[in-house]
Amino acid sequence: MERTTPRRPGTPNNSASRVPEGESRGPKLGARALYARVGNEVNRPQPQDRTARRLAAIAVLAVCSMLPACAVGGASRSRPEPAASSSDVDRAVAALQRAEARYDDGEYEAASTRADSLYASWQDRSSLGALAERALLLAGRAYEAQGLPGRAADRYETLIDRARDGTFRDQAVDRFVSVLADTGREPEAVQTVLENPGALRDDALEPYRRWVSTLPLARLEGFARNFEPESIEASIVHTQLAQLLVAEGRIDEGRSAARAVLDGGPAPVEREIADLLASVEGDLRATTAKIGAILPLTGELSGVGELLREGIELAVESYRDARPDGYDIELVLLDDASNPETTAELVRELEREGVVAIVGPLRAESFASAARARRNPRLPIISPTAPEVFRPMPGAFSLYDLRTRELDVAVDLARWTVEELGLRRVAILEPTGGGTAAAVARFSDAIAGAGGEIVARASYDPSETTYQEPIESLALSSPDVVFAPAPSPQVVLSLAPQLFYYGLHDSVILGSETWADPVVLRRLEPFAADFRVVGLWLDRISGGTRWERFVSDYERTYRKSLRDNVLPGLAYDAAALVIAALERASVPLPAALDAFLAAGPQIDGVTGALRPDPETSTVRRTTHVRMLQGGALMDVDRDALLDWLAEARAAPPPFEREPFER
Repeated sequence: MERTTPRRPGTPNNSASRVPEGESRGPKLGARALYARVGNEVNRPQPQDRTARRLAAIAVLAVCSMLPACAVGGASRSRPEPAASSSDVDRAVAALQRAEARYDDGEYEAASTRADSLYASWQDRSSLGALAERALLLAGRAYEAQGLPGRAADRYETLIDRARDGTFRDQAVDRFVSVLADTGREPEAVQTVLENPGALRDDALEPYRRWVSTLPLARLEGFARNFEPESIEASIVHTQLAQLLVAEGRIDEGRSAARAVLDGGPAPVEREIADLLASVEGDLRATTAKIGAILPLTGELSGVGELLREGIELAVESYRDARPDGYDIELVLLDDASNPETTAELVRELEREGVVAIVGPLRAESFASAARARRNPRLPIISPTAPEVFRPMPGAFSLYDLRTRELDVAVDLARWTVEELGLRRVAILEPTGGGTAAAVARFSDAIAGAGGEIVARASYDPSETTYQEPIESLALSSPDVVFAPAPSPQVVLSLAPQLFYYGLHDSVILGSETWADPVVLRRLEPFAADFRVVGLWLDRISGGTRWERFVSDYERTYRKSLRDNVLPGLAYDAAALVIAALERASVPLPAALDAFLAAGPQIDGVTGALRPDPETSTVRRTTHVRMLQGGALMDVDRDALLDWLAEARAAPPPFEREPFER
């Protein structure tokens, strides 16, 4: 299928409304309609004069007293309660209005204290029941405003137990489930919604779908047993269950669950998914699978966006060549015009297109915005280039998180030193202000955890040209190994000869990725480079790597040199992860792809052996440990390295030097 032309988002499609075609959920009866009719809004009283407010409240209470829908739950009384006089109601309304005024003025603590007091006074008086419920709702809102969700939830739950129907109950359910979800209690929130169908506002269904999508299979199965898919809210649960069953390979059960959803009259969103799942018979590779991408194809970052687009398209073409009987993949490319503020709108546009996953966007801020903007949090988003993950989110992964790459390499290099080489006396020479502090700390912890020992530690200023003092201080401890990260290739070229000259000629030097830079390999003399060991997140130098083959494919396809540019490779791997998930999924739906990625599979990519990590929202890689030899990178020969170390220690010092003096 031809690729779609990159385009801006169009007019939103509003077909996914809450009520299925031909059905009406109808207004609630009783107090809900009555309170709406007299204009008694609970969240913020409407401006009106004092007398009008009193008359409105009296009118509502008078009408409510004649309707069963306004009855207040609770224990029955042994004798009738005297009816409240108009002056009692008048004073109660005034007292509640003063508490509400405190809330409106931002005096939340005073409002909650007063509302609690009023409820305590009125809770057993059926004639003031509506006002007691209104006080409970006010208390809950005031506690929320104070950042006390536990207390707010208690008030809302009490109100739900009291009120059988009406505006107060619906608002209490809406606020209660929101508080539960905000405090990580999504299962309780979903159960409350299922027990109170129709109470959620229409615009609250999208957050509810997100809560449902976070539930594990076992929890969904429990809810499905207790709540038939007869309401919109229950159909969302059953649809999510059907998706996970299919993703788990339980095709027949998933198909049966989807058919039950269709019989119940779901919303259009669930109907579309259930229609697809109900027809699953096995392999659906004849189905077109859309993969979305958000890239800066115009604007100041258009050059970067073009490189990423080439990598994504090359991954799709490679899949088509390798699997002619595979999925018919269609790319839907959207241009963010180098403007991160368009990200949320573009994500929603791709969701309306029905994509199974999204590659992109470019920046860390846009990546976070895209993950938050998804209607379906099970829709995978894989950014090739986001350098930072602000907060892990389900189904979202970055291939280029700087912190993860540096820390993982440091830990792997430390463990390799102790466990593979058997060398335990380690020194650290770290640059000041070079941004390596976290990696050095993680390296040190990993050495200790593996049974090694940090015998000395010193720092050097990369802006200087001579590092004699810190190097000689480390040499006095006679370390087996020295970890010497450097912030740039230029610093490596200055540092490496001095390590040899000032006394660390008989230690194994562990370098950071900058030690493997092509500039370093070309210019560093053998005496300062050979038998140095580096840890790499991506090996772009050694022969026979997947990266080398990717460069060949890229240059043949696009007829231009890639040089050392890693961007197309990152985009290729992001798309390759999506395609691998699609191949393993039983059905081309986001939840099925997400289930595969969440399991943390390892996939051979051109930028390394890739493993999605849901705990950190990153894609981790297997560290490449390489040895510098003859101006090239090679696999480490453990015996040759240890033989070199023994010979270096047996030989006399290469130089006689005066000790460093300040």
